Parts: sequence; C-alpha cells; structure tokens
Amino acid sequence: MSQWIGAARTNFFQVIDEAKFREWAAERELSVETKAAGGTTLFGIYSETDDGGWPTQTWPDSEDDPVEVDMVAELAAHLVEGQVAVLIEVGHVKCCHLDGNAVAVNHTGARATVELSHIYQLAAETFGIPGNQITDCRN
Repeated sequence: MSQWIGAARTNFFQVIDEAKFREWAAERELSVETKAAGGTTLFGIYSETDDGGWPTQTWPDSEDDPVEVDMVAELAAHLVEGQVAVLIEVGHVKCCHLDGNAVAVNHTGARATVELSHIYQLAAETFGIPGNQITDCRN
C-alpha cells in the first residue's frame, strides 16, 4: 500500500509566549526555527510527523481513539496581535496524487485558504475551455 509523503512549514511570526509556544510545538511534533528581525525574535515551524504533514490527530493517554486537532486554530492562539502565520503543506503518493494547500491565519483565528487543486477550475475559466479538457495530474 502506498503512503502519502508530505512536507509542511510556515513563514516566520511573533508569538505571545515563547515557552508555551515551544511546549505546544513539541506536543504536536513540530520543530521550531527562529529568526532575528529588527530587535525581535520571529518563530517558524515545520512538521516532524511520520508522514511530514501537519498533525490532525492526537492520542491522549486516557483515550483509545484519536482525537481530532485543529492545528491552525491552536497556532492562532499563540500569535501576537497583527501577526499572520502562513502554513504550507504539499505531498504526494509515489509522485502521483499530488496535492497541497496554504492557510493564512491571524491571532483571531480568521483564515484564508488556497488549494492547489483549484488550478483546474481557474485554468478553465482563464482560458475559456471546458474543465473536462484539462487532464488531472493527481491521477
């Protein structure tokens, strides 16, 4: 059986509390990077999960079944007001079934999302042709 293999990382942003942010990142199997900018420290994360994608579930010790997590909402809670985190994730199954997305989130949890798969509709509209004339590279 083929496995999805991905990569996921963010841009750099300010966080409210570095210690709490690092603790949360470790719980979610995320590596933290830092970058100095204008006298402040900016933080970025990338995934260290088994498949390389953003974590979507956790297995609490007291539970037999996984619990869904909303990593974007969790990250938003760490952002300083006015900061925007951009989470990008791409992946594939044996170089087939390519997919990817980007989510921007601010400190209030408001989101903007782009899916790579939307290119087919955009191309059809842009070039004025039926969408079914464009083959899908994900198959």
